[in-house]
Amino acid sequence: MKWHKIPSNAINSKQPIQLLKGDGQKYCLIYHQEKWYATSAKCPHAGANLAGGKCEDGKLICPFHRHSFDLISGKGAEGQNNYITTYRIEKRNNDQYVQLPQNLFKKYLGF
Repeated sequence: MKWHKIPSNAINSKQPIQLLKGDGQKYCLIYHQEKWYATSAKCPHAGANLAGGKCEDGKLICPFHRHSFDLISGKGAEGQNNYITTYRIEKRNNDQYVQLPQNLFKKYLGF
């Protein structure tokens, strides 16, 4: 896992859901109830871009088939039998960082 600085323009916009990229990997940055969350970008059910969804009651809702996922655990609603990956966010001084899996190609080549 590797920490990546979240662009300040994304933090300052406070858009509810944004699709961002770190180390070549897309992820969703979510601002919900005065708190930041980060999750994988694709719905495991049908591959929809979760950045096109919405948040309700601490859940990220897929725009295609309305599958819902807990913003903290990533667990899907009862009966879905699926989940999304959630990533840690950490504040350092005035910046926010997200911890994403390291790109294996870069990891093995020492980048």
